Parts: sequence; C-alpha cells; structure tokens
Amino acid sequence: MSRKSVKFGSFLRNYIDDTEKFKKWLQLGMGFENLRRRHFPDRGRPRFVNTVNHLALEEVYFAIKGISTVWVNLMAPSELLLSAGLNPVSAEGISGALSSMHLEDMAIAYSSQAGISDSLCTFHRASLGVSMRKLLPPPKLVMTTSILCDGNLPTFKRIAKEYDVPFILIDVPRGRKSEAVGYVLSQLKEVVGTIEEITGAPFKMDELSLRLSYERELMENLEESKARTEDSYLPQHLYEHMNSLYVLHTLAGDGRIAAASRGIHERLEAIPENARKILWLHIPPYYDNELFNLFVPGSKNLVVASELMWDWMYPVDPQRPLESLAEKLVYNPLCGSVVDRGNFCLDLARSFRVDGVIHFSHWGCRQSAGGVSYLKSIFEEERIPFIELTGDCVDHSSQGAGQLRTRTEAFLEIVEKRR
Repeated sequence: MSRKSVKFGSFLRNYIDDTEKFKKWLQLGMGFENLRRRHFPDRGRPRFVNTVNHLALEEVYFAIKGISTVWVNLMAPSELLLSAGLNPVSAEGISGALSSMHLEDMAIAYSSQAGISDSLCTFHRASLGVSMRKLLPPPKLVMTTSILCDGNLPTFKRIAKEYDVPFILIDVPRGRKSEAVGYVLSQLKEVVGTIEEITGAPFKMDELSLRLSYERELMENLEESKARTEDSYLPQHLYEHMNSLYVLHTLAGDGRIAAASRGIHERLEAIPENARKILWLHIPPYYDNELFNLFVPGSKNLVVASELMWDWMYPVDPQRPLESLAEKLVYNPLCGSVVDRGNFCLDLARSFRVDGVIHFSHWGCRQSAGGVSYLKSIFEEERIPFIELTGDCVDHSSQGAGQLRTRTEAFLEIVEKRR
C-alpha cells in the first residue's frame, strides 16, 4: 500500500488491452512483493503485523497464479478449505488489491458495460469485472454465505458462472438463534462432500481439528493483548487494519498467523501522551488517501481497534469441528440485529477505552450504513463522539479526499475538547 503500488499499476495499465501480458507482469510483480514480505519484512514492526501484511498479499498472489484457489466472501468457513489444501481468497480482497494499484476502474467499467448495476458496491463490481474479463485463472470453487451482505448471492453466483466452476451458498439465518446451528451444520456437511469431489481425496476431519486449534490459539492471544491495551496499542496503519480483516476472516486457521500472535502483547507500544484513541467501524478505504496520513502509528491520532478485526472470534472447539464452525457462523454479531452489532461495538469501545468512533460508510453497502443512526445514538448515550464518513473504499477516483480530511480533522477537534 504505497506509491510503489500505484507506480506498478501505472506500468500494468500499458498492457490493459493485452490480457496475457497484463497477467504475466501482474504475476511477476506480485510474486516479487510476496517474496519480499515473506523473507524481508519491515524491520521494527511487530511480527504479527508483518505476517498479516504478507498473508494478505499472498492469498491474492495465489489467486493470480491459480494455485488451488477458492474465491470466498469474508464470512465463509475457510477453515474447511485450508484443511483440504485449498487456498481461500476474499473476492473483496482481489478488488482491494486492484484499488491499491489504481486499476479497479478498468474492472468496474467492464462490469458496467456488461450490464451490472452501478448501485452494486464497487467491491463486488470490481471482482465481477475481473471474472468477466478473465484477468485471473479460474478458481476451483466459489463459496459465500448469506451473512451481512445481500449482494453476496448474485455476485458470487455470477462469478462462478463466468468461470464455470461449482458454487456454494451457505445460508445462515439471521437472529443468532441456537436452533439455526443444526441447519447450518447440515450445509457444512454438504460442503465437505463438494470439497471431496473437487480434490478427489477424503476430507480429513483431524486436519480441520488442527486448523481450529490454531484458530483458538490465535483468538486467545489476541484477547490477551486486548486486555493490556489501557495504556498501549498494536501499532497499525489504517490500511493494515484492512489487511487484518481479510487475513483474520479467511486465514484464521493458518498456523503461521497463530505462531505470529504468540507474545503479541509484548510488542504493544505505549500510547503517546495526549493521543486520541479511535475505534473504526466498518471498512477503511483501500487505496492510498488523506486518511492514511491522519492516522499514523506513533502520532496523536491512533486507530487502536477496528470492528472487523474482532467480529470473527468464537471459541471454536477442535473436538467438535463441524458443529463448532456452524456455531461460529450462527453467533457472529453481524448475523444478528443492529442491537447485536451495537452491543458488540460498545464492548470494543469500552475494552480499548476509545475517545471517539468513526464509521466509514462504503457507498452501496446498505447493511452497514442502515445501522448508523442507531450506532450514533448508543455512543452518544455513552458520551463517546461519533462521526459517519461516507465514500468509496475501492474507487479511488471518487474519494473527495479534501472533504474527508476536513470533516475528520473537525471531528478530532471535538474529540479533543470532550476528553
């Protein structure tokens, strides 16, 4: 996420009409960056942050290379895929990678020319454009859930159709009710059968148990770090919060991220004196923008927590792997009402002792934006300043950077006065 990404995207744009050369250079460039992040991580940064940044890019690189990839949405049970040697990649993450290189416009334009409505969010429009134009090799499978986004079903079904690969929808009833667990469990058993057909090998339930043990360790380590954040924080740039939400949703069962989380509390840094601690709700923009310059580790404005870095956590039980995964899906706070989401966000605000809350409403994401009024009201009751910023997380040409910065700086002044 840097000027290097934009420069590389500018180079790739020269081959926009030559798909094969475009794919060749994209593979080479992403492969080089993948090796750099793996073997030469940024010195002085916490191991956990470096690992997240590497894995966020690696899963997109695997999709670019076509290495046993499965396109998923954030809430899909990717642990099943990892257990079978398949590599999950967030379709939204693919859109984000294009956005970081300022190349999302070509994919969005292609989907629009194909008749995709402009009212659909740009995460989905960009990923649809990629699949329609065949910029990436076909995945083995496309899998999504009904959690959070109504656009998941038509978008992911169309992606599967474009690539002519199997499509799986896991229907998770809203309401976070225990009676839904059995229904979801039956669907997960069907997913296992589909995975066996695709891989041609029996599904190893003991491997799934191992993946869940990694995930449980990761969750416990992160919870321990959260308990120590009264005067300290995990230093992350705003775009690294975005990387975290992708990796922690799709690769929570990867042993590398569990290993990197060991001792994470020892790499927390002291919060600078008079720093304003912010909780970020929903998603930050993925492309380089003015907000990145406002929230920098070590500065007086710190994003100490983000909603989608913590929502996925559930105490999965390796002794009951499928049942536990079904429970994780059903009881996700974003699978409930706006009250459930509000309670979850309030808990985060209290745990991290934040001074203010920023909700970035991504254009086209009705599910998130629809709850803003309620969220604002409950934070006002807690006397925690709250602001809604609106913009596009993918389309860099629509950002209105100056306005975003002006509104955010004014909000931060309010935060300072209320402390």
